[in-house]
Amino acid sequence: MELLNKLSRFLKKEKMRDPDPLEQSLDYVVKDPGNARAHLKLAEIYQKKGEKRKAISEYLLAAEIFAKNNQYVEAMAIYKQVPKQDPSLDHVYLKIADIYRKMGFLGDAFAQYRILVNHYDKQGRKDKALGIMGLMAELDPRKIALEEKVQNLTDVLILQEVKEGFTDHRGGSEGDGCEGEKKKNFFDLNAELEMEGPVELGGSKEISTLEKVYGFEDILKELKEVTSPSLAYPNFNYYMGLACREMGFFDDAVEQFQVALEKGQNPFEAANMLGLFFKEKNRWDEACRAFEKALAVEGIPQEKKLEVKYELGLIYKELGKIDEALQLLREISAMDQDFLTTKGEAASLTHKLGLQKNRFKI
Repeated sequence: MELLNKLSRFLKKEKMRDPDPLEQSLDYVVKDPGNARAHLKLAEIYQKKGEKRKAISEYLLAAEIFAKNNQYVEAMAIYKQVPKQDPSLDHVYLKIADIYRKMGFLGDAFAQYRILVNHYDKQGRKDKALGIMGLMAELDPRKIALEEKVQNLTDVLILQEVKEGFTDHRGGSEGDGCEGEKKKNFFDLNAELEMEGPVELGGSKEISTLEKVYGFEDILKELKEVTSPSLAYPNFNYYMGLACREMGFFDDAVEQFQVALEKGQNPFEAANMLGLFFKEKNRWDEACRAFEKALAVEGIPQEKKLEVKYELGLIYKELGKIDEALQLLREISAMDQDFLTTKGEAASLTHKLGLQKNRFKI
């Protein structure tokens, strides 16, 4: 009888056990395959379990769903994260460029294409490079005929290959030296994926053969002059920061908030978000600078400024800047005596300084 009771208690415990997160997420995805956040959650679980390929697959599904629903900020946040996991996924860079185009950021789209072209050029994949150049030609404000560009480029590439010892396009055979050159220039993606860090595509600053022929720098400059950020997305980087933060891409969130701050996109909120992030990570000096930048923004409601002043006061306390902390707490108290726990913090700081209570009255 005792054995049956133990078995019964065990079965009850098993029923009450929390469901497995992976099984639960898989169930959500099956029930609602069009739910981007369900795929995103599943990707996060796979990521934690070290199942990189499955995680990437779910991330891409989530991004695709966001993009189809015109949630470009969320889609972009994911697409920018994926190459860090697998830099061989060239189509992801094309997705990023496509979203930039749809949002009206033509200069950014062109710059993205430019990176891909240089990447393919360095690999010797001229057909791929030419295909991307076709997309770039559509953005070229000078409207030069694509056929002319491609023909000029093809002529130069032929000369380059002949000079480097590759097969002549008019015929002929390659010698051992050519085979050696090919092996030397071969890009082994599988080998690169085994490396600890992600492989970066060719930087936009590097000048390749295509760069010289096509004149990317001039076109990019013209695009920036004749186009401006889409009016529909004036605070794109700020909202990218929010999306990255929500999805757990904290380093990317910081980068986007910093860009938003530089571009004047919701500068108070961007600086405040940076301050809160750095505070969570105990990066006190950076948190201090961020909150100070937030307070320097004009036209902010008093309630919001009080919140930032309070946070900055706590940071000053952590940095040992007790006088500065007390000064902020005095300012807060003068504006709103009931604000948060100002009195408690003031008393604590006063005691730390060894001051008498009557020297700091709230």
